[in-house]
Amino acid sequence: MFTRRGALVGSSAAIIAGVAPRSAWGSTKADVIIIGAGLSGLHAATILEKAGLKVIIVEGERRVGGRLHTLDDLPGTPDAGGIQVGSGYKLLRSIARELKVELIEGPGGGAGLVEARTALFHINGQTVAPSDWPTSSANQLAEAERAVSPLALGFAYGSKLPRLALPDAWMGADPALDISYAQALLNAGASAEAMRLIEANMNGNTLAGMSQLSISRTAAIFRAGPGPTATIKGGSQRLPEAMAARLDSPMQMGQIVTAISEDQAAVTVTTSKGQIRAQHAICTIPFAALRHVKIEASLAPSVATLIPSLAYTRASFAYISASSAFWKDDGLPETLWTDDPLLGRVFVLGDAPPMLKLWTVGAGADLLDRMAPEIAAQEIIKKVEAARPSAKGKLKVERLFSWQKSPMARGIYHHIGTGQARLLADAVRANGKRLHFAGEHLAQSASGMEAALESGDRAAKTIIGRV
Repeated sequence: MFTRRGALVGSSAAIIAGVAPRSAWGSTKADVIIIGAGLSGLHAATILEKAGLKVIIVEGERRVGGRLHTLDDLPGTPDAGGIQVGSGYKLLRSIARELKVELIEGPGGGAGLVEARTALFHINGQTVAPSDWPTSSANQLAEAERAVSPLALGFAYGSKLPRLALPDAWMGADPALDISYAQALLNAGASAEAMRLIEANMNGNTLAGMSQLSISRTAAIFRAGPGPTATIKGGSQRLPEAMAARLDSPMQMGQIVTAISEDQAAVTVTTSKGQIRAQHAICTIPFAALRHVKIEASLAPSVATLIPSLAYTRASFAYISASSAFWKDDGLPETLWTDDPLLGRVFVLGDAPPMLKLWTVGAGADLLDRMAPEIAAQEIIKKVEAARPSAKGKLKVERLFSWQKSPMARGIYHHIGTGQARLLADAVRANGKRLHFAGEHLAQSASGMEAALESGDRAAKTIIGRV
């Protein structure tokens, strides 16, 4: 059921009447439909409301947040997405202050994966303490690489990749630099074993499928915003919930979008519960999910090409409870870093209650997704116990979680696929006629949560500039 803000009806009608025939305006239900109630869509809605436009938000899930998702029913309420708030997340931090959503400085529970500077290794079938790695028989790296920790190999070779002066410099980079990460590592002298270990736990699917510019862009973003990270108190989903609570715009939850069409007068969005027409629409659906939606619109060639092809990282998790914090007793690093595709990385979420998270990507995520949950849980426990004997008899897999199995996401986040940099740059710059796109995949100079906000901001202001 639609709710309306009476004070805005007259003003928005006057605005829209200036850009479309009265008959066409009368057939619409809003000035703007926003598809997706994640950070990008909620931020765009806030801006549009403040400009006096009438907005309707359509969301396929029955919760807000998109890929910011806190698992409130699990011990310790861990996050499945949107874990870290970077020091350079200026827009997000400003919104959090405005809404009185508290940020906890420091890595916090769930961010240990990124913050860890060391780990217990389980590689080539052997468990190795970090101090023993350089001389271990499990270490099959080239002689010049043997002293480098497996989790530091990517950083070591990353310093040899092209250095971007600014986070958005990838958009104008020489196309000759848009080679695969695999080729870039070969050019830098990486051994086959180093490449295998980097691929085992990279934030992507394969070395061959990721552009070296994706790595260079990430490095430039980190350089632009150095410093400690933070987490959102109570879980990442608390921020989009606070953003949604201050909106007057109606939210049509649990409505899966099946088609989007654009004509001269309006955009029609078809959902599982009917159709909605508006003068403009902002679609924030990740391209990995959008490729399953029928679109009849005048799309920029870059957007039309990338909707079916933009690369998204496949990531699957297992949330594991422990009867005690065994990692405090065995004198070994908390994080378990492996070359086993089923395990990937296992890191500590916290000790009150004791919880761990298994994170595997690419082929490992595919493997975990193909397994029956009960079999996967048994295999995970067996393998963790073998790699870390102090865990024996203390583990229980509480839940498996897969972003690519979610029809609203179909991946955890995008990356620049090999040969896709120029197309993606063109898509970021593209402006639609009435159908506009936003989301973390369409940011110029940010990543993650900040990227979603950046693109939502840009799409909303594009519409305001036209009406």
